[in-house]
Amino acid sequence: MHLAITGGSGHLGTVLLPLLLGQGHRLRLLVHQRTDGLAQEGVEHVQGDLLDAGAVDRLVAGCDAVLHLAARISIDSANDPLVRRVNVDGTRHLVEAAVRHRVRRMVHLSSIHSYDSRPLHLPLNETRGPARADAAVYDRSKAEADTVVQQAIAGHGLSALILAPTSVIGPPDPRPSLMGRAIADLHDGRVPLLPPGGFNFVDVRDVAAVVATAVTANPAGTKYLLSGRYLSLRALAETIGRLTGRRSAPRTAPPWLLRGLVPLFGLQARLTGRPPLMTREALNTLLEGHTDIRSDRARAELGFRPRPIEDTLADTLDWMRGAGMLRRTGQR
Repeated sequence: MHLAITGGSGHLGTVLLPLLLGQGHRLRLLVHQRTDGLAQEGVEHVQGDLLDAGAVDRLVAGCDAVLHLAARISIDSANDPLVRRVNVDGTRHLVEAAVRHRVRRMVHLSSIHSYDSRPLHLPLNETRGPARADAAVYDRSKAEADTVVQQAIAGHGLSALILAPTSVIGPPDPRPSLMGRAIADLHDGRVPLLPPGGFNFVDVRDVAAVVATAVTANPAGTKYLLSGRYLSLRALAETIGRLTGRRSAPRTAPPWLLRGLVPLFGLQARLTGRPPLMTREALNTLLEGHTDIRSDRARAELGFRPRPIEDTLADTLDWMRGAGMLRRTGQR
């Protein structure tokens, strides 16, 4: 099949593209700025971005299916006006092109954040409602983007699947992703205090396998959660320590202390050019990290088989070590 893909240079795209090429698909990628690692046989490029409706149309024209991986991710989305524009308006451009060119399938990558995390004491599955009106801008943008896809399914007969993974980690992660950077920082001892709470983590390779399956899977019109295992940030740090034999995990700080330190983290980010260690939005997300997210539907219908989180972390650290992204033991 001839596949139009957004977000091909991202974490998931880095894993997915070789898998699709190995299955014999031809790929056409929407490329904004970075093309490193994307120049290979069977891959063509369309220059532009999701806010350029003309470029999006050129991307989709003549393709059999669309894989929408791209999103604007932010841990300070209230101060990032591109979050909603890219995630909602960009998705609308892509959906309109998919309908116009009558593609056979669209696979839309959503997020666990598109769901309402509350109530926290009940299992979270696909019956849960969308992100609340008072949720972070990023969360609401992903829920609204899902609605754009769902309206095209109902109103125009678009054959689409929506996949909502939890926090994606795993190798390869060359940039690295926000969580990849956090894993490296925990390994290297750069995190002085751990925030409370945690995430459900899922391996990028397992998500990529489901995306590849979803290109031809039936039935269309369904949204699937892709979850792995919940770990508190402390448990994540302790697991990294066990796998590497490094020092014990930092202490966990109370939320009130971290909220007071947020301005200092922002200043540090501006001085170093690195993302802040913590924002209010990120802290709230951690505190509302759901501990029981179910992916029974994806297991039954898409063959989703998440691997143990310990295997994911071990492989991630091995890959980062080989890529020179980790300090050697004893370094400061």
